[in-house]
Amino acid sequence: MNMTCEVARDLAELYHERLVSTESAKAIRAHLRECSRCRRYYKAYDTMNTLNFPLYRTPDIEDAEARSYEVLSKRLRKRRVFEIVTTSAAIGAGSIMLAAGVILLVRSHKE
Repeated sequence: MNMTCEVARDLAELYHERLVSTESAKAIRAHLRECSRCRRYYKAYDTMNTLNFPLYRTPDIEDAEARSYEVLSKRLRKRRVFEIVTTSAAIGAGSIMLAAGVILLVRSHKE
């Protein structure tokens, strides 16, 4: 599969989080073997995101590309936070309902 630099960079966060298919991961690795510019981009991305810093802008990445990537990265992070919050709320509500059911069951057996 012939991958462009733009596609390889668009997939950086998904590849870093291991959310791409096996086929896509192989294509990205093949592209990185051939493209030194993208290798530097992925290395900088991996290093900075492992340390939980914002995306590192290398000189060979256009500012518009970096900004659009940062927007995508923020959206994905917000989505993850939203999923965690809603899952926690659902678990909390379920726990409250379970506790209320147990209390009502105990009361009905006492009477």
